[in-house]
Amino acid sequence: MQRHPLLPIALLVLTNHLWTGAIMGQTAAERGPGTTASDYRNEGNRCYDKRQFEKAMEWFRLAIKSKSDYAEAYNDLAMTLAALGRHKDAIEFLQEAIRLRPDFGPGYVNLGSEYYEIDELKNAIRFLSEAVRLRPNNPVAFNNLGAAYSASGRTREAIAAYEKATQLKPDWPEAARNLALAEYQAGDDEPVIEHLQRAISLKPNYMEAYNNLGVVYFEKGKYAEAIRSFQRAIEIKPDYADAIYNLGVLKLAQRDRDQAIAQYQKLKTLGVPLAGVLYDELYKGAILNLRKP
Repeated sequence: MQRHPLLPIALLVLTNHLWTGAIMGQTAAERGPGTTASDYRNEGNRCYDKRQFEKAMEWFRLAIKSKSDYAEAYNDLAMTLAALGRHKDAIEFLQEAIRLRPDFGPGYVNLGSEYYEIDELKNAIRFLSEAVRLRPNNPVAFNNLGAAYSASGRTREAIAAYEKATQLKPDWPEAARNLALAEYQAGDDEPVIEHLQRAISLKPNYMEAYNNLGVVYFEKGKYAEAIRSFQRAIEIKPDYADAIYNLGVLKLAQRDRDQAIAQYQKLKTLGVPLAGVLYDELYKGAILNLRKP
């Protein structure tokens, strides 16, 4: 069976909400002349947390107008633009944030992450590397650097970055899973299982990790464990097409055609393209690989 990565590496981005004091009651605008740039920023953060992104941008722009060298407000405006999918615009404001404050670690994390979003991996690695230099205890910086290394095919460096992220934040299931996926890409099966199980222990309903674990067990010929993993993923999310498909492929490998057809029927009911792929194996003899989520 041809080897494939189990799924795209998760990229987590923090918005760096550095609250300078919660504002209760009146809005900053209603308080009049005493309003400060930090008040405007706090209002922007409040709107951001409510996903009122257009309003949030208005507040962040007021903060910047009130204090032109306010790097944190530039950062927050950038991440609001990122939340709207405007990654190139976000990059411009993040570049201004780190120009204003060359030691602004969170700005480098976000800038590198935004370059990752637009697939400029050299710049992503450049700025995330600077982020971990400035903030060597920031697990998000190491996680995102691992994502950029992985996407660049630098798997061993990705593993090292993810290992550091998990050391800094041992209770972070996504980082544990990212480490497992990088190890899978490197062909290191045993630690893959260990770290996927770790991710699941931290997040019991982690359906993606169960599906990944099923793929690894399948490839090792441990069909009973693979079935349990796929079934658990489907139990968590009954319309999880990738796990249903993978279970169908496994059943075909076991020559259990009836159960394979049952998985095909589920996919057909969901109306997903994977139904046709599994159909081809059932009725046309196509050669299949397990599905990456």
